[in-house]
Amino acid sequence: MKLPVKLQELIEQPEAFISTISDIICQGKAIVDCTNVETVPHEKLDLVFSKIPKDWDFLQLGEVFDPVTFTDSFANQVSHYIDQRLGRTQPQSSITNAELANTSNLDIFNFRNEVIGDYRRYIESFLKIRDRQVKEFVDAELDKGQLWTDPLVQLNPSYREGATVKELVHQQTLHPDSENYFCKPDGTPFIFHYHQKQAFETAKCQEPYVVTTGTGSGKSMTYVVPIFDDLLRHPDISGVRAILVYPMNALINSQKEELDKFLRQVSHTHIRVEQYTGQESLTRKTEIQNNPPHILLTNYVMLELMLSRTHENKLVESPNLKFLVLDELHTYRGRQGADVAILIRKLRQRSKSNDELLCIGTSATMSTVGSRQQRRQVVADVASKLFGVEIQPNNVIDETLERSIGRSEPTLEELRQIILTGLPSEEEQTLTEFKNHPLSYWIEMNFGLEEKEGHLVRRQPISLETGATKLAEQTQIPQETCLTVLKQMFLWGSKTKGLAFRLHQFISQGGSVYATIENRDKRYFTLEGQYTTTGDRLLYPLVFCRECGHDYYVVRYDADKHIILPQLPTALDISPDDADIAEGYLTLDEPGLWDTGDEDRLPDSWFSETKKKGRVAKKDFARFIPRKLKVLPNGKVTSSLLSGTTCWFIPKPFLTCLNCGVLHDKKRNEFTKLSRLSSEGRSTATTLLCLSTTSRLKQVFTGEKAKAAKILSFTDNRQDASLQAGHFNDFVQTSFLRAALLGAIQAKEQLTHTELASVVVQYMGITQNDYARECSEYGSGKRRNEEAFRKLIEYRLYEDLRRGWRIVQPNLEQCGLLVIEYDGLLEACTDHKLWQKHRHPVLLQASPQERFTVTQALLNQLRRELAIDAKLLQPDQKDSLKSQVIQAIKEPWVFDENEYLYLATWATVNSGTERAKVKLTTQSRIGRFLRSPKTWSFRSEPLTDVEFNSLITTLISALCDAGYLLQQKSEVQLRIDSLLWKVSNLKEIRRC
Repeated sequence: MKLPVKLQELIEQPEAFISTISDIICQGKAIVDCTNVETVPHEKLDLVFSKIPKDWDFLQLGEVFDPVTFTDSFANQVSHYIDQRLGRTQPQSSITNAELANTSNLDIFNFRNEVIGDYRRYIESFLKIRDRQVKEFVDAELDKGQLWTDPLVQLNPSYREGATVKELVHQQTLHPDSENYFCKPDGTPFIFHYHQKQAFETAKCQEPYVVTTGTGSGKSMTYVVPIFDDLLRHPDISGVRAILVYPMNALINSQKEELDKFLRQVSHTHIRVEQYTGQESLTRKTEIQNNPPHILLTNYVMLELMLSRTHENKLVESPNLKFLVLDELHTYRGRQGADVAILIRKLRQRSKSNDELLCIGTSATMSTVGSRQQRRQVVADVASKLFGVEIQPNNVIDETLERSIGRSEPTLEELRQIILTGLPSEEEQTLTEFKNHPLSYWIEMNFGLEEKEGHLVRRQPISLETGATKLAEQTQIPQETCLTVLKQMFLWGSKTKGLAFRLHQFISQGGSVYATIENRDKRYFTLEGQYTTTGDRLLYPLVFCRECGHDYYVVRYDADKHIILPQLPTALDISPDDADIAEGYLTLDEPGLWDTGDEDRLPDSWFSETKKKGRVAKKDFARFIPRKLKVLPNGKVTSSLLSGTTCWFIPKPFLTCLNCGVLHDKKRNEFTKLSRLSSEGRSTATTLLCLSTTSRLKQVFTGEKAKAAKILSFTDNRQDASLQAGHFNDFVQTSFLRAALLGAIQAKEQLTHTELASVVVQYMGITQNDYARECSEYGSGKRRNEEAFRKLIEYRLYEDLRRGWRIVQPNLEQCGLLVIEYDGLLEACTDHKLWQKHRHPVLLQASPQERFTVTQALLNQLRRELAIDAKLLQPDQKDSLKSQVIQAIKEPWVFDENEYLYLATWATVNSGTERAKVKLTTQSRIGRFLRSPKTWSFRSEPLTDVEFNSLITTLISALCDAGYLLQQKSEVQLRIDSLLWKVSNLKEIRRC
């Protein structure tokens, strides 16, 4: 009997599980039920078919996939997929949803799933957790969307229509010339919303007001139009008439562009607009000071400076100043709000038109509690304090909404029948049909609007799943069915512009796993950062060794009070401020992890040899020797043999992992050694999400739509924005270079040092226009540019070989896509003449495979530490390389002036050599590996120090003789002409 497999459930499982089921399917021992599956993400489909032979056609697949259960869309997707596997069609776009690949209309719900999928795969790609229970808990929490909740759906409301420009001119609310400024390119006059019309009328009455309407409601027009109207009525006025204050320069830049659009409508307009943010050149500032504009756009910091500096008096002491506008009023709160309030009073005092200054504020929602009148009163009180003038509650102008769907409210039976019937065909999905559809009314009134006090207001956004649950409760139809229909309705409304909507996705940083200190099978886990749980048990954050994934509690150990308390996981790199409290890490004991007699596993550099006591820990390292403690769930340290959990405590900084034995120095920060639930920071998360979004948008759209596929990223301040931009550019540049290397080795199968940089440059597919400061198509100029860029790329390629230098962006080798081999190494290890010449008992007794393993480990260690003879990385070439690149190459490829260039180092068997940073001593990483009896099948005891020193010296001599190492006295470097760069498709990456 075949194993029944539901595809809908299978694709929700971890990758390893799907791969296992694929193997069972390949053997013909399973039958796959595809019921209710419309499409499968491309990555998941690859996993399902990972073990199925590529030559299987529909005939063979029909024996393991139940064709009766196929939906039309999934059958179409599988048909295209099989055709591609068999080479019968050109490869389609890599968009995972089949419908997306065949339409220019974006399915935002599937698109969101794909972007979140990219982010999840990125997080999981370098999240290594050794403990099975912790791993299962984390996987389950990610499956539940713990870090990315269901997106919220918000309808774009329809605003009640106010009047056209012509009507307002006819009513004498606006100057007749306003029609020339506020019209579309074809001459069609603007139609203003009702709340905009209210603002114009209030401004005409010379009364201060505040506009509190939603994003995209045209708040800026509520003050721009009255200002323009005033300037049209008083064309002879000179000097600053209006000061517009914004909290961010980005808003000023955007608003300046919008105002310029209006001004371009009228040739030779007398109205002048300037921005004065502090970022202008000295010449431009002087021009503005000498010839002030009518409308000045600035920020509150610059406004304070203008009030303080005499040479800017003209800008704030204009006798014609009439309008003061504060945009985004809700940002001025607390101390900043008090500062701005005082600043406004200074301006009113300095302004020669104090009595006539009209104060206008705009903001998104500032109050949500109480009745409409109460909310207006709250806003009026806040704005009055800020401006220093009384603003009447009736002059707080909120939005006036109306329904987009004009049909009557449907009955529950009508809703039930229409859901069961299904939506009309795509050809019949017109705007008229949508507005008449019963579900359209239900969606607008349950996702978008609600009636309060006889006034339509926005609803709080809810998730699609929440809406589907509500619809299911009302109609008694399964929630899954309602969810599917609602998705289709939203996409129909978006396509026809019947109901536009926005999707709000909130993504949390990975944070930490918290656990109790109990036996592994009893531990309680949570992702919630709380201090205690049931039974007076404390919760401690876990961190994981980056090498092996072993987990450690982050703790504070108070030896005097005999208690272990939780430490913040974000405080990994914060030094303790109390000498009596030891901050460090606690791990549960387990067989073979550590014992009191295992001090021999620690580096010799931690100890000194004495005549009386023998091997004794040095003062600086004695405290880092693991201490055995028995800890109760409440954190108390006990000496009882019958209670408590046996643990090992090691203080900060983290110098060695008790499980894998990796060694660290005190200089490296803790983040590079230990990871929390996710290793990426906010910059990396933002970069990855932006990159995934833009790349997938450009896969969906073509032509002009592809050019418009952009993303806007907002941040708190200029410094963060600059940091994010630099991070993004670096991330993209590194990925681009690695993609070119991957493409090159995939095409060429292998590359040597001689051709490496040239071939990678070729596969980058860029020209001098992309990288040269001055393009030269001929002669020595062309040669100099190309040589400088080739050297730059060569440097970047070797620099990228360093292990672990990009924690959140591991290189191709760490990702299992690239393997570095050594030319003829296996043959050399098999050559008996070489090992007879360089004789050593261990090497002679070892098999060729064992010799290959140890020599490869040694060469890998040298390469990853940049102990290589690459000419460009030698210290004497540093200044020449940097000068040549800076002279010829432009941004973003050129070296930064302050960039630290990583240089090649040397390796040595002597511990006292200063130049050689890579030590090949007995307690070094390679030393412990070569001494271990596990390395040699014929050894039962570790090599002695004397045996090891003899072995490493002989091994180096042999490798120098075979052409793999370059030796200068006692120091060696790896010869890069022995490297072979090859493509790899490892499923599991092994650290060595």
